[in-house]
Amino acid sequence: MEQGMFIHSWDIDGDMGKRIGHFVELNCNTVAVNVNYHHAGVADLRLGHMHYRKGAGTAFSVEPSDYGVICPQPQEKLEDKFRQLSALCRQNQITVKAWVVNAHNSTLGRKYPHAAVVNAWGDVCENCFCINHQDFREYDRNLIDNIERVVNPDSYVMEAMQWMPSFHGSHHEFMLGRLTPAVRYLLSLCFCETCMEKAGQEGIDGEAVKGQVRGLLTKLLEGDTTYGTNEETQLTHIWMEYPEIYEYQQFRMRSVASLTEETAAQVHAFGKKYEYIPSSTPFDINTTYYEAAPLRRLEGIVDGLVPLIYHTESSYEKVLRNIRLFNETTPVGMALNLGRARYTGKEDFLWRIREARALNCPEVLSYNYGMATEEMLQWMKEAYQV
Repeated sequence: MEQGMFIHSWDIDGDMGKRIGHFVELNCNTVAVNVNYHHAGVADLRLGHMHYRKGAGTAFSVEPSDYGVICPQPQEKLEDKFRQLSALCRQNQITVKAWVVNAHNSTLGRKYPHAAVVNAWGDVCENCFCINHQDFREYDRNLIDNIERVVNPDSYVMEAMQWMPSFHGSHHEFMLGRLTPAVRYLLSLCFCETCMEKAGQEGIDGEAVKGQVRGLLTKLLEGDTTYGTNEETQLTHIWMEYPEIYEYQQFRMRSVASLTEETAAQVHAFGKKYEYIPSSTPFDINTTYYEAAPLRRLEGIVDGLVPLIYHTESSYEKVLRNIRLFNETTPVGMALNLGRARYTGKEDFLWRIREARALNCPEVLSYNYGMATEEMLQWMKEAYQV
């Protein structure tokens, strides 16, 4: 089993030999290093300070001539560090994965709003590119080519290869009305010109769907309509009563599948594996529809799924069983969170990884090295010991 950690670019900006030695000591045989990231304020317990990433972009230099309309903005210039990381990891039999954040980028969303998501109210959602826009797709292909040249990873772990849900990632998003599943979902739908045109080509009246969504949002936000366990089922009822909205969801999922197929073919041409995180938000696996991840359509396209199994009530077995309802063959790994509050105690944490190993889980990645307490790293070390 591959077992390791997600690490940020600043985790490699120091004594590389010492850092790799610590990974080996923690029984890691895999690291997924981030190569481009969004805005963040991250408490780094290893280095003892806050990383305030005020812009979203790459951790390496870029040449505008390598890109089209959309060009990323480098936040760091660590290309030599990436090469050093790759060399030392391979010397220590550690697999290097490039962890890529694709469509979630507020810096570029502000700079290139023409390619960003537009919600039913007509607002440009700058924190997420539209999956369908040709300029975003060209940017994503160019970014992957750039990563291959600079990092030359053993494989790729793709995040945000789908739409972001509403109320995720913009500065101080507020709503006093209840952000129920239905409200959040309806505000996540993109109705930009590109989506409307492509939907029309597939026989969907985007303007009619947009009108239905706006009308439903008005009713849902006039006063709370949910009760008991009605929240998720209300959204199911909306799809049943408004088949046009359901078909628009299917259109979104087809769009994500086509982008994934396109970029997976690109990575496979490098001779590398392509792994896919089904949602950037740690939703339960059966609510990845917010981001329109098409679990069934990804079968035969991606080399592995890496769901975020962060909730205290979740387990690898439960998530695996649910994925297998839709996708019978794609290997399913697991991403764990190294936050202490997510576990009842050490044995709970150890059990989760041991259960995954017993079920032949191909990969466990723990999030995140720099933010984890020493206690959690020691739990991880023990769990990873074979």
